[in-house]
Amino acid sequence: MGLRHLLQTSVLFLALAVPSEASQYCGRLEYWNPYNKRCSSCQQRFGSPPYPDYEFVENCGHNDFGDVLKNPFKKCSPGQCNRDFAELCTPCNGGALATAPTGSHGGTRHRNREEPTSPGSSSVSWTTQSNVSPLHFVLPLVLVLPLVLVLLLICFLLLQRHHQHKEKVLSPLCPGVFPRDPSNYTLCLHLASSGSLEAGHTGKIPLPSKELAGLATQPLSRLLDELEVLEELIVLLDPEPGPGGSTACGTTRHLAARYGLPAAWSTFAYSLRPSRSPLWALIEMVVAREPSATLGQFSEHLVQLGRADALLVLSRLG
Repeated sequence: MGLRHLLQTSVLFLALAVPSEASQYCGRLEYWNPYNKRCSSCQQRFGSPPYPDYEFVENCGHNDFGDVLKNPFKKCSPGQCNRDFAELCTPCNGGALATAPTGSHGGTRHRNREEPTSPGSSSVSWTTQSNVSPLHFVLPLVLVLPLVLVLLLICFLLLQRHHQHKEKVLSPLCPGVFPRDPSNYTLCLHLASSGSLEAGHTGKIPLPSKELAGLATQPLSRLLDELEVLEELIVLLDPEPGPGGSTACGTTRHLAARYGLPAAWSTFAYSLRPSRSPLWALIEMVVAREPSATLGQFSEHLVQLGRADALLVLSRLG
């Protein structure tokens, strides 16, 4: 395991102990994409508010690590209305947007969009601005270190047990959707969310069976060379829903379980974000452990997780 892994896991727990705040790089109606290194529009991703008198929360509920912290919409404040399904509420008497509180420079926060130079410098800057006493960091460290040691021990035992007794668990697919025969590679999935379904649409999505059938025997290692496709899969599969999210789609964590990796491995892989993608680390691990792994098996796991959006991206390799 090593001292470096112990320190990385400790930093992860300390980061969780520090309360998160709004995006440091994007305006109120945008969110930071840590993989594309740019701000994206909340309305482009989620659409207009689903109900009257609702508006976007700041950064549509995302933090700068790509995680969803809360529901992207909230009810208008008292005295505010939104009958036109706009991005923000306005005074109910039809006037202009409410003026910003004293000391601010406008209703929309404008932040520096440059990519942060290093996590360390960002952390120091935040600490200075918040006037946090060193005691606030020492106390969580003392409480977290025993938990970190237990976590590392469990990780070691699970990895040792996995090498001794390896088994693959395959969940049954829906009737008529079994990708082992490329000639009958016709898929139709019932999804509850993903991509455009984040706005609340549900239905059947036909998948390009011809392109996916051509991937059945291609090596999984090809994904490491197709960076554009891999980056799109990272954006789709790496983020995890927060307490306000409502998604039934599988993530990289669930995909790792399909390949037989223990939960402790996924926890460690996610602790390296955003400097390293968990999906990228998963593919490298699977290829190193099983060089014969194929894109066909990868697509099977995506089918079992109900990720038709990721399958559509993967089909571009066909």
